[in-house]
Amino acid sequence: MVGPSSLLQALACFTLLPTLLALPSPNAAPKQLVLFPDAASQAPPTMPMPGKNESGHGHFSKWSRQTKKHFLHDLAYAPTKAQDWIVVMGNEAGDLDSMVSALAVSYTMMHLKKPVKAVALLQTEQDALYLRPENSLALHKARMASYHRDLLTIDELPIKPQDMWHRIKGIALVDHNIPTSVWGNTTVVSIIDHHTDRGVAPHASPRIVEVTASCTSLVAKWMLDLFNSGKAQAKNDHLPHELIEIMLRTIAIDSSGLKKATPVDEEATLGLWAKSKWSKHHFEPLEPLVRSKDVRGVLEIDDEIKDRMKSIDDELSQAKKNLTGLDVRALLRRDWKGGVLTTKSEKYPHLSLGFASAPVSLAEQIERTPEGSPQEWFAIERAWTAEIGADVSVCLTSFEDEDGKKTRELALVVAHGFGKRLHEHAADSLFQTLKKSIENAGVEDLQKWERPDGKPLLPRRAVYRHHDSTASRKMWRPVIEKVAMEWTGDDVDDDEPYQRRHKHRGML
Repeated sequence: MVGPSSLLQALACFTLLPTLLALPSPNAAPKQLVLFPDAASQAPPTMPMPGKNESGHGHFSKWSRQTKKHFLHDLAYAPTKAQDWIVVMGNEAGDLDSMVSALAVSYTMMHLKKPVKAVALLQTEQDALYLRPENSLALHKARMASYHRDLLTIDELPIKPQDMWHRIKGIALVDHNIPTSVWGNTTVVSIIDHHTDRGVAPHASPRIVEVTASCTSLVAKWMLDLFNSGKAQAKNDHLPHELIEIMLRTIAIDSSGLKKATPVDEEATLGLWAKSKWSKHHFEPLEPLVRSKDVRGVLEIDDEIKDRMKSIDDELSQAKKNLTGLDVRALLRRDWKGGVLTTKSEKYPHLSLGFASAPVSLAEQIERTPEGSPQEWFAIERAWTAEIGADVSVCLTSFEDEDGKKTRELALVVAHGFGKRLHEHAADSLFQTLKKSIENAGVEDLQKWERPDGKPLLPRRAVYRHHDSTASRKMWRPVIEKVAMEWTGDDVDDDEPYQRRHKHRGML
């Protein structure tokens, strides 16, 4: 006969069994914690994240992991302490320049003589980090943890960005100089960027906006000035070599191995190199590295540095191009920059506009669709922009054609219909306005792209091809956004009630 105690023990076992079965293996990769999921971040990745489940080792990895832990604790459990924190963020595309610039600024602020609490944030979801293999390679060489566990991603925040403005001290922008719309009224306390100045936060400090090959170069110059002047101090008076070297790697790939370097990029390279373990003159004065000056007074760099930076660029560029496993949705998502703009239209005062960039031709992207057809590419594009609520998408490509010539493409799509902000007539008006701005932008050799099957494109779609190396996203984005913000929609013949069009829209 079974006694009461035996029955209780059996019941307890059955109660705990599901929990026990659900426990992860000690060697299992960490699972993503999605605290405020959205449709765009729930989709499964198209290929597994590479690398073993390894802990980071080294001072820089430990510092980054502890900073992330302390920030999340204060934000969740110590609201008074959270108000002392600055969140340092790169742009939403999350490339190597954005990531490293944010880490370097955060580290510098934390090591000022009067330390400022600062944490680096990646404005990408954790499950999207695998889309940039060059980032994973650079982090691995910097002895950071696999699966980016040392880094804070936007989906790890316990509070939505739009609700953070009164909970933290402010945000610091690197590799962009205008915050994305999700950060709302959050105070911008500093800006370091190498794009066109949009005039935001004129009283930010520091506020450094200058055209360079790499934003990391501007950060490096600012950082080294502080440490060399004694206004900041690292552990044992030595900056972590992992930080120094990942900054050099970033400048290398951004400047094409210093071939596209500006004087600031060269100066930053020399300053970082002198403090790296790669230098034979480690911690010695900079002069031995300088052979001469050219006619402009720009420092010429030692051949050893040039060779090393070229080698780094070759290695990272090869990793960056390793995108054969990515489908069209992943290519669009991988390097997307956008946000909500304010227009001059009374009926449509807000537009969501974004730019995707991929080093894969449109023809090859079409081949990666299930049926290999242009209409499928546009269907995938429409599904992706519907997920993120974009009214306008500008998809850019950059590749070498069959003759080895550098070629660029631009695909403009304006969406309308259920779940979108724009009525059909308004979408037509906006499309024609943006199309005209593209065709009149002065880009050399701008030609209309034709579908491989010879069929015409559907309405509100335009695709162009050109060979102008200067017409990258850095050029197109301010041009197209400016025209979109000036759009009035006065030519729209649309009597449908505004409220009715917007009732299914949700958040801007």
